[in-house]
Amino acid sequence: MKTRSELRKAIDSRRAAQAVYTAAETRPPANVRLGSLTLTMMEGSRWEGKSAFPSSQIWADEVEKVLNFAVCYDQFESYLGLLAGTASQRDSALAELRVAFYFRRNGFKIAAWRPIGEGGREGEFSLRGPSNTDVFTEVKGPGWEFELSKEEIEKGRQREPKDIYCEARHVAPSRAIRFAIDKAYGKFTPSAPSLLCIVDDLFISLANGTQQFANEALYDDRGGYFTTDKYRNLGAVGIFWVVTSDSQVCYEMKLFLNPYATTCGLPDDISKGFHGYLPLRKEAKQILVVSR
Repeated sequence: MKTRSELRKAIDSRRAAQAVYTAAETRPPANVRLGSLTLTMMEGSRWEGKSAFPSSQIWADEVEKVLNFAVCYDQFESYLGLLAGTASQRDSALAELRVAFYFRRNGFKIAAWRPIGEGGREGEFSLRGPSNTDVFTEVKGPGWEFELSKEEIEKGRQREPKDIYCEARHVAPSRAIRFAIDKAYGKFTPSAPSLLCIVDDLFISLANGTQQFANEALYDDRGGYFTTDKYRNLGAVGIFWVVTSDSQVCYEMKLFLNPYATTCGLPDDISKGFHGYLPLRKEAKQILVVSR
């Protein structure tokens, strides 16, 4: 059995090797063919030459498909500044486009891009389904940096790789759901249906325990955001994530409804079409979600 000192040396050695490997990943692999839109996004970007993005052919194909979707809606140039910004800006822009692409592929139209919400603030887009009701949609992407402590940030941990060998930490992914709601809530009006989609990059993704994390953040009696009418202007939260295999990239979303939403409740084509969830609670029996 190794002593503590020996174990510490072994961990340090693995971390050093990891740092060298990460530093060497400055370009996509040579065998990955990049599409013309991806090359346009990459050229002159702030992240070019600093990462292996996109790191495989299936990711390269997926990114090109999402960018083609943006072109079809005349949004590629609008997004190009963010796509060619920092890696974080690129990922946030792709997250917004992926969510829009997901809904469009499921039969919903993008009725408007950057609709105006409360206080003149812009959302990402408006969705329109068979009910012909527009839903003001916002996308937020809390990242792992959100979970760092003040001391870690002061030491520059945010500038290191997300995953470090044998690094242990306490995490509470449900906090990111509430954080995203707080960041977006000021955009939602009391008179229009609204949806917040969360696409996270946390240490433990919301995809791994979605129901548990959503229950803790939204429906728990100890401060859940959807247990009072404080957040009544928000119709629902969608937890969205990407699933990959050796051959394809897929999207999944779970929808969590706000029982206190009234005039901003989602229409049935979304709330029922995407199997919107409400907890079985005694007090919820007298609460109705108003659908259009």
